[in-house]
Amino acid sequence: MSRIFAIARLNLLQLFRDRSELLSFIVLPLVLTWVFGTAFGSGNADRPLMVPVADADGTVYSKVVVEAIHGQRYTDTYRVTEGSARKLVANGTAPVAIIVPEGFGKRIEDDEKARIYVLRDPASSNGQMVTQVVEGAATRIAANAEAVRVACRAMNGADTFADLFAYADDMWEPQPPVGVESRVITANAARVSELEAPTNTQYSLGFTVFFVMMVALGSAGGIIEEREIGTLRRLLATPVTRMQVLVGKTLGVALVASFEAAMLVGFGALVFGVQWGKDPLAVALILVSLVLAATGIGVMVSALVRTRSQMGAITPVLSTAMAMLGGCYWPLDITSPLMQQVGRLTPTGWAMIGLKDIVARGMGIEAALLPAAVLLSMAAVTLVIGMTRLRLE
Repeated sequence: MSRIFAIARLNLLQLFRDRSELLSFIVLPLVLTWVFGTAFGSGNADRPLMVPVADADGTVYSKVVVEAIHGQRYTDTYRVTEGSARKLVANGTAPVAIIVPEGFGKRIEDDEKARIYVLRDPASSNGQMVTQVVEGAATRIAANAEAVRVACRAMNGADTFADLFAYADDMWEPQPPVGVESRVITANAARVSELEAPTNTQYSLGFTVFFVMMVALGSAGGIIEEREIGTLRRLLATPVTRMQVLVGKTLGVALVASFEAAMLVGFGALVFGVQWGKDPLAVALILVSLVLAATGIGVMVSALVRTRSQMGAITPVLSTAMAMLGGCYWPLDITSPLMQQVGRLTPTGWAMIGLKDIVARGMGIEAALLPAAVLLSMAAVTLVIGMTRLRLE
């Protein structure tokens, strides 16, 4: 057993001795995780979208529109002129702008058609979000106005329309008079597909799974390199059996992949605040199962190819393809039903399902059992194929 661990330990030490390996296995994963998590993640959630608003009316009615946008968690407003609002959207500086024209309140009081203008970039999802907020404000204004008309008729104009409108609008705070509460009901507690992880969490989980797979494949390629330069042949001349060499090299690949997983888990927790520690046992079960599956695939591929160059060509293609199909770059939930089924044929897909349920959705060990079982099954099959067909000389 000590000989097996000595061979495995040698693989891990080689990782730190080769500067090019350090770049591929340590620097590159950390940099890419940071870049994608920062550029596309929710790291900018604390900085609200600034919406230019041209309020030419300046009445209690237009105030409802401005405060509706201002009151959202991810939006805020700043005042501009109508010409500036149009220019900001036209030149791409702002994805959306709001114009409340002069006479807006007068038209409401006179029971005439009143308009709020939303100028937006058709490609902007933020523009669509702000449009929905404005539509909600318009509904609120219309409801208030109708209630005021009823009150005016009943009170014979004892108060002004604007005063009654302000009174009616106050009834919406702190909560609307009628609200809708949405709750998610799932048939299977093991999968909560309606929930979606924050984007930073998506990228932290996704790149952890992706690079564990890539590193396992790359480390397994070292076995072919040692075979080509004759290191394995010389190793067999020592007092070790072929099985000890196979197990030691396979364990070495698993140790490198485990190091990669631990490094990226720590990076995600420290840099992005990903809640990896909600259920450590469940997370560990998924990651260990993933490491074994990735190791099995790496050993199997190294047994099936003939040269190091072939392995080098296959590794990035195979790992990237499994990452894309398995939901490492984007959630599987947003893909078509067919692609979701295809994703479940990959170890990356099952790893992402388990990790998102546990880390992003707060589920427990029960959510890890099926993904871990599938991953361990994949590991068993690929390890048997790889270790029985792997040539050492």
